Amino acid sequence: MKGIEKLTSVRLAEILTERSIVPGEAISDALYAQERNAEAFAQVLINGGHITEWDLAKIVAEAFNLPFLMAGNYQLEDAAKERLPKEALFEHMIVPLDVFDDIVTVSMPVILPFEQIMKIQKEHSCELFPYVGLISENKRLLGEMHKDYHAWLDEDQKQREAAAKQRASNQNSNGRGDGDWMSIFDAGDEAIRANTQK
Repeated sequence: MKGIEKLTSVRLAEILTERSIVPGEAISDALYAQERNAEAFAQVLINGGHITEWDLAKIVAEAFNLPFLMAGNYQLEDAAKERLPKEALFEHMIVPLDVFDDIVTVSMPVILPFEQIMKIQKEHSCELFPYVGLISENKRLLGEMHKDYHAWLDEDQKQREAAAKQRASNQNSNGRGDGDWMSIFDAGDEAIRANTQK
């Protein structure tokens, strides 16, 4: 698909910043969460209440010139359901819609970054044709297609939380935790107060 290489969270962050739709701090936090904790950029923004999934899907469809589709309104083909393993569907939260030779049409959870699209294509010898979809709709459909999806989601969340705690513990034990920055500022404030009292 032409121009699909532009489908990145960084480019979406630039668009949101240019249009002043989401506060810059929220965008930075979402990019950090994606980089550090492998959380989906779009989901972090939506979960944080910075933008609705409908508004974000509209921006992605418009900015990247992609079609929007409510996956629940599409008659999912059995061949598409079997074309990609459920682990790939779960990991990337994509819903397979149809298959045309080696082309698999899928509904993305608002946005699926280019590197993830390339990874799926390489691992499963296919070419993806993505539609912009909704996170909530994709979750619902994946849960209907695979009864173990919600258990997988819960386990994935637990693993992410455990990994985040481990990273925080490692940072604190190495003396590079966020708390150290606050103590530097506190020490600076204390020094200024001490100098002004003299």
